[in-house]
Amino acid sequence: ALKGIQLQKDERLTFLIDICSGSDLPQSDVGRQSDPYVTASFEGRQIHQTGYRSNNANPIWTLRKGSLFIWKVDALELFESRPGLVFEVKDYDTVGEDESLGFFSVSARTLYKWPDNERKVFALKPLPGETDFKQGKIAIRIRRATDYDIEFMETYKSKQTNLRTQPKMKGAAVIKEVLTKNSRKEKDGTREYRVRPGPDPKRQEATTWLTKDKLEQECMKASHNWVDIGSGNLGKIHLEVIKCDKLPNMDSGGNFGIKTDAFASLVYEDCFVQTDVISNCLSPRWMPWSQRAFVFNMMHTSSQLFIAVFDSDDTPLNDHDLCGRVSIDLCNFMPGTVYTLDYNLFPTAKSSPRDAKYGTITIRLRLELADEKTLVLSNMKPPQSVYVNVQTQKDFHVLRQTVEGNLDTKEYSLSTITAYCDELMSYLTIYYGLEDAVIRLFLWRGGKEVFIPTPDIATKSIKWIGFRFPLTSVIAFLSIINLVEKPDLIPSFLFASAGWLLVLTAGWRRENPNPFMWCKNFQYFVFALVFGRGPGPQTIDPKQWAEVKANANNSDYWQARVVRAEEKAKQRAEEYRKEQEEYLRELEEIGDVTDDLVEYSAGFGIDPIRAYLFP
Repeated sequence: ALKGIQLQKDERLTFLIDICSGSDLPQSDVGRQSDPYVTASFEGRQIHQTGYRSNNANPIWTLRKGSLFIWKVDALELFESRPGLVFEVKDYDTVGEDESLGFFSVSARTLYKWPDNERKVFALKPLPGETDFKQGKIAIRIRRATDYDIEFMETYKSKQTNLRTQPKMKGAAVIKEVLTKNSRKEKDGTREYRVRPGPDPKRQEATTWLTKDKLEQECMKASHNWVDIGSGNLGKIHLEVIKCDKLPNMDSGGNFGIKTDAFASLVYEDCFVQTDVISNCLSPRWMPWSQRAFVFNMMHTSSQLFIAVFDSDDTPLNDHDLCGRVSIDLCNFMPGTVYTLDYNLFPTAKSSPRDAKYGTITIRLRLELADEKTLVLSNMKPPQSVYVNVQTQKDFHVLRQTVEGNLDTKEYSLSTITAYCDELMSYLTIYYGLEDAVIRLFLWRGGKEVFIPTPDIATKSIKWIGFRFPLTSVIAFLSIINLVEKPDLIPSFLFASAGWLLVLTAGWRRENPNPFMWCKNFQYFVFALVFGRGPGPQTIDPKQWAEVKANANNSDYWQARVVRAEEKAKQRAEEYRKEQEEYLRELEEIGDVTDDLVEYSAGFGIDPIRAYLFP
C-alpha cells in the first residue's frame, strides 16, 4: 500500500479537512429536495458529521454547519486501512431513519500526497444494498493542519460549547426571560449587571456580574475570537462592534420589562455576518469573548461598509425589526490607525428628517494593507459586482435592510417623493461652495497658506510668517495668457484643469474642522506610488473632534447659509408683494385696474438664484 512512500517511525498525521459543497444531489423525499448532511468515518468509526442543509440539492457547508474538522491518525494505521477515509451523504428525516444518498472514499495514498488546499470533487456511489441514484458529487479540500489550525478549531469548538446565542423565546421561555434578574444591588450599595450573552469561559465567576464601569472597561478590551471572511486580496479591515446606546424599544412588552434583543448585522462586499444577540437590553455591550470581531478581506477601495442593529425575533412568521443602520465610507481611513468611532443610527440613509433618536453604535476599526501602491492603482479598475447568498428569507430581509434601510425608494408614494425633494434641497450646499470658489478665483482671494522666512532684528533670528497666497488665481491667470497665445493647447489645459479641480476639492475637504471628514491628501498618494506605503498612521487626539464641535460645525455652517438664503428669498418676496399692492392702489386711483395681474406668493423654490432675480 505504501508504493515507495517512506514513513517515519511512529509518525502521526494531522489533517484539516473541509467538506465544501455538494452538487446535483439525489432527491429521496417526495415533493421536495433532500436535506443532506455528510459523515466521515474511519475503520467503521464515525469521526465527524456536518449539519444538514434543508431542501437543497446543491448545498454549501460553512464553519457553523461543521464543514471543518481536525483529524489525527497514526500513519501506519492509515495505510493498513483498506477503504481509507469514508464519506457518506445522508438525507436528514425528522421521522424515521435517515436515508443514504451515496458515499465515496479517499485512499491513504491520496490523503498522504494530497496537495495543500487543493479542492477535489468525488462522485457518489451506492452502499451495498442501498439505492443507486447515479448522480451527486461532493467537493472537499484537505491539507496538513498547522498549529494555528489546531488552536483555532479548539477555540472555536470551546466557544460553541460554552457560549451560545440566546435560545428561541417562545411561550414560557418569554416569561422566564422577563423574570430573569439582569441587575442586582450589592451590600455596599453598588449595582451590578448580568453579562450577556454569557460570561468569559475562562473567568466565569469573575465575569458573570459586573458594575457599569467594569462593563465599559471590559467591552473596550481586545477581542478574543476573530472571524476571517471575504474573497478580496487588497487588504484587511479589522472591525469590532463594541456597544450601542439608547436603542429604541422594538418590543411591545416594554411595560413588563421586555426590551429589544439586539444584534448587529454587517455587510461588506460579498460578506454578511452577525454578532451575538444581547437579549432584553437597550444599551448592549458586546464582550471581547463574544462574537463581535470580524476581518473583512478587501476587493476594492470604494466599497462601503454597512452596519445595522436589529431586534431579534425568533418567531417563524415575523422578521427581525430594524432599529437603525449606518453606511461607512472607508476611503478616508489611514492604514495602521486604530479608530474608535461613534455613529448615530438612522432607519435609512435616503430619507429625512435625520433626527438622532434611533440610538448610537460604537465600533473599533483598523485597516491593514500589505502594499498601498497596489491599493491606489486598483482605483483604475471599476468595482466588480458581488452577490451575497443567504439561507432563509428572514436573513435576506436583514441583509436588504442593512444595505438599503427600511424605505423602499422604488415605491410610488408621497413619502418617497418628499424624500427625493429633500435630497435635492440638500444639494444647495454645493451651490454655495461653488459660489465661494468663484469669488476666490476672480477676486484673487488667498486660499493656500504660505510661510516665508523673515529676519527678526530684535532676536537676531528667522521667523516664519504665514499669509494666504492666491495660488489658484495665479495659475488660472497664467493659463489663460498661454491659451490666448497658443489655442492648440486647449485640450491639454482641459485635462490639467480636471486634475487641478480634484486637488482643490481635496484641499477644500481638508479644511473641514471635523478630522473624520478629511480625505487623503496629495502627499499620501505620492508616497504610496513611489515607496509602496503612505506617510504612516494618522494621529488624532481622542477629544479633538469634541473640541471642534463645541466651537464650530462645518455642516451647520452650510445649513445656516441655506437658512439665510430662504429668509432672504422670503424678504424679497414680501417686498415684491408690497410693491404690487402699492401698484394696484395707484391703478385704482386712476381707474385703470386690469385682471391680468397675478399676485406673487412667498416661498423658497429649488432654484437657488431666485433670490437674486426678484424683483
